[in-house]
This record gives sequence, structure tokens and C-alpha cells, in this order.
Amino acid sequence: MRIGKPLAEVDELVTLLYRGPLEATPWLGFLEALSRRMRCASAAITLRLSRQGTPPLIIWGPPPVIDEREARRIHAVHAELGDLDPLRNALTKAGDIFRLSEVISREDLRGNRFYREILQPYGIEYQLGMYISEPGGWEGNVGLTNGPGEEDFTDDDKAVLLALRPHLEQSLALFSRIRRDETELQVMIDTLDRLTLCTFILDGAGRILRTNSAGRALIKSSTALRAADDRLVLASKTGNAQLQQLIGKAVAARRDGGSFAEGLRIEADIDRHFGVLVRSIETPSRYSNEAGPAAVVYVSGLDNNQPVERLVSQIFDLTPSEAHLAALLATGLSLAEAAARLELTENTVRSYCKTILSKTGVSRQADLVRLILRSVAVLG
Repeated sequence: MRIGKPLAEVDELVTLLYRGPLEATPWLGFLEALSRRMRCASAAITLRLSRQGTPPLIIWGPPPVIDEREARRIHAVHAELGDLDPLRNALTKAGDIFRLSEVISREDLRGNRFYREILQPYGIEYQLGMYISEPGGWEGNVGLTNGPGEEDFTDDDKAVLLALRPHLEQSLALFSRIRRDETELQVMIDTLDRLTLCTFILDGAGRILRTNSAGRALIKSSTALRAADDRLVLASKTGNAQLQQLIGKAVAARRDGGSFAEGLRIEADIDRHFGVLVRSIETPSRYSNEAGPAAVVYVSGLDNNQPVERLVSQIFDLTPSEAHLAALLATGLSLAEAAARLELTENTVRSYCKTILSKTGVSRQADLVRLILRSVAVLG
């Protein structure tokens, strides 16, 4: 039986690289360990953004010792002088790795404005840089720096960075994917916040994973709904039993690869109620577990300013009265209940409903409700 390399010998730098995208300051642990390993003043990852005139994102490990005001000044002029950076200009494609001394002579470096206004104030005299990129569009350099009293880098130092290159680029791809997913999620959360739709994302055990600001405000102010042991709980025993049943069905549907969406109406007080929609979250992969997002609960109808009604009016060109009726129907009211709420006859409300159906291009009340929910909050 052959015994492979002991796990204890797996390089710490590679471990820290893959942990990097999850750190508050990405790759800080890796960069600090790299600078210690290479016995240099500092290590850094520089990520270039696509917008011209924008300073790069630089992550230092450890950061140079420099006055905070001077650091802000240098950061401000970095965008202006970026095209004068001799090492960055030399690193243009995958596999490029150079020492600063290989791309510009000492004499020319002294006359370079980027050196005088960026590198020299940071105490950087020697650099070793390598180009890295990933398919999603992120690109930049990873490099080592030394000061005037230290030594230039060697071919052995280059070999270390080249050995790390595939891991660096894979880690950068993970960073890109995480940031893209976080941005897309934040856009959705911001949209729901503007609609004052309270949103609760639950895991496979029904525990709350994430809540938007409208949801947090509801939990803080409402007596009808609260969070207990990381779970949504309704004050009404009957309503809570219904809610938990819907959550259970949504979680089961997600686990079984199906879909589920169902709502209920909860009385908040004598004059108000709010609508609740529970739906399963479809997973793009069968590789998931109970700890991941499984269901989402939307709560609406809490804002007296009725932003949903305004949005329905704008999207479907409905009058304020028609939009109000459409919103009431979307929260689960029957025509008779909506008529009572609006203090109108049922025949009048039925006439309004026909006009709404005509304007929205659907033929049934159930289709209208589904259309409204999909249109105003992507709830379908």
C-alpha cells in the first residue's frame, strides 16, 4: 500500500488562499503569511476595476506604515497616475511575472512620476508582480515589495508565485462569484424594501437566515408577528399553525425538487390585516442541504401609504380605486370582502373587477392575483 503526502504537509498558503474570499478583508491572512514566508516588507493584491479614472483596490498584508492623510492623498492620485506604473504596464497577460528592475532601469525609475508620488512615499523600492485574472472579468496583480534598505527579489521568489498562480486565480474566481451573488441578492432585497414588503429567507429547518430591513422593522414593532428561536411566529395560535404548515410544505417541496407557493391573511388588529405568501426556493443544483435557503416568507399590507397600490396603478394604468381593489384581491380578499372594505356594493366592485381584468389582459380573478404578485414583488 502506497502512502501519499501527509496532510500536515499541505501548504498553509494554499489553505489561506481559499479562505481569502470569505474574510472581511479578502486574502488578508494569505498576504500576511506570504510576506512572512518570503521575508519581504509586504505582500499585496491589486484588483483593477473596469472604469477609467478609478483607483485600484489594493489589499496589503501587512499594510505599509504611512500617515493616514498621506495614504488618502496617494489613493486619490493613483487613478490619475495609474498609466505611469511601469510594473503594471508590463503585466498584461496570464503568466506574466516580472521584477520592477526588469522593466525599468534605476535611472529611469527615479524620473518616473508614479515612483516619486506613489511608490517612494510608501517606502517601496523593489517589487515583484504577477498578473492574475478570472473568467468573470476581475483582473489584477499579486506582488511583493521591499524598501530601499532591503534586497531585490530573485528567480526563486518568482517560482513561489508561479506555483501559487493556479490557486490564486481559482480563489479570485470564487471571490468574483460570491460578490456577484451578493450584489444580485442585495438588489432584490433593496427592491422589496422600497415596496415595504417584509422578506424572511428560511433554511431547511424553518429557521430565519436573512431578513430585509422592512422585515426587521416589522419584527420590532408588530405584536402580530415575532421571531422566536430564529423562527417566525404569529401571535394567533390558529394563524401560527397555518403559517408553520405552509412553511413545512414549502420546505418539503424544495427538498423533493418541486415548487410550492401559497398565501394566507392574518388579522393584525380590528382595522388592519396583512397578507403572507410562503413559497419554496428552487435550487439550481441537487447538491444542497438543510442549512441552505429553502423557503421565503413575504409579508405585505403593513404600510398605510400603500406603495403596492401605487405601483400596481403605474404598471397597469389603473385608477387609484382600481389599484386599491386589485391590491385587496391580491392579499386574499373575496369580492364581497373587498366591497365591504371599500364601502361599495358588490355589483360596483364586480364592475371594477371586469375593468381591471380588461386592462391587465387576464380573464380570471385568480390570474389577476398571480399577475399582481409576480409584477410587484417577483413573488410568483
